[in-house]
Amino acid sequence: MCRRCFRVVLVVLGTAMLFFAVFPIMAFVQFDGLWQMGLMAAKLVLLPVGAICLLGAAGLNPGDARH
Repeated sequence: MCRRCFRVVLVVLGTAMLFFAVFPIMAFVQFDGLWQMGLMAAKLVLLPVGAICLLGAAGLNPGDARH
């Protein structure tokens, strides 16, 4: 996969993860106790993983690729 495509995938994936980690889902939908705990655990995992994806995308410069 080309470097530019991989960078776009990382940006889209990281942005989506950060959006779902920050978006207040439980304010709109009511869940049972076990589902609430699982959703909060997923949010705690999505936040750093999304940030790592965005940092990885920022580290990939399309001009550094070998021709």
